[in-house]
Amino acid sequence: MGCLFTAVGVRSKNESRRKYRTEQISVEKVVDLLSPYFEIWKEVDAVGIEGDPFKIDAVCKCKKYGWYIGLEVKRSHLYMKEFAPALRQAIHYRFARIRDDRISELEGKHLPAMALFPDWLGEHDEDDISYAKEAEGMRLLAAQLRVGTFRENPDGTASLIKGQGAIWHSKSGWNGNAEGWLFGKRGLAATRRKDV
Repeated sequence: MGCLFTAVGVRSKNESRRKYRTEQISVEKVVDLLSPYFEIWKEVDAVGIEGDPFKIDAVCKCKKYGWYIGLEVKRSHLYMKEFAPALRQAIHYRFARIRDDRISELEGKHLPAMALFPDWLGEHDEDDISYAKEAEGMRLLAAQLRVGTFRENPDGTASLIKGQGAIWHSKSGWNGNAEGWLFGKRGLAATRRKDV
């Protein structure tokens, strides 16, 4: 009796779909997008919560307000399994302490926020899986830890996305929620209620 099942090849996504095929191309693009508005230091030394050394891809200082934000830069994402670890890495870096002589005013401090570049909107959905919803959920969760995404818009402008909405845009600057997101106190739910 013959086999009733045939081997089905694993579906793979075409690498040509990556807009930024290498991290170096992504770094060049994000520096190009942000350098008119931010002073940028690449490969910034930091120390994680457990004492492990990190190199944060870039730390940016807003030229207008002096606000800092860190950047984790990757090549374009095709899969959720690429996007999720990149966001997790940015979260680890958010809680790291800066140890870099080039930015003495940040020495020993945490960055107020981190962002991942490029963003991923769940492009290249499979027939039965909507990665856009998965990506949105990951961005919303990361925003609670002050980790957002930088996005290159179709018109060549850039936006810093916090969860679902932009808090900074290269055309209009920071919105009214930016300072609260970057610097506001964020207690945990259990610490806000009065325990009896």
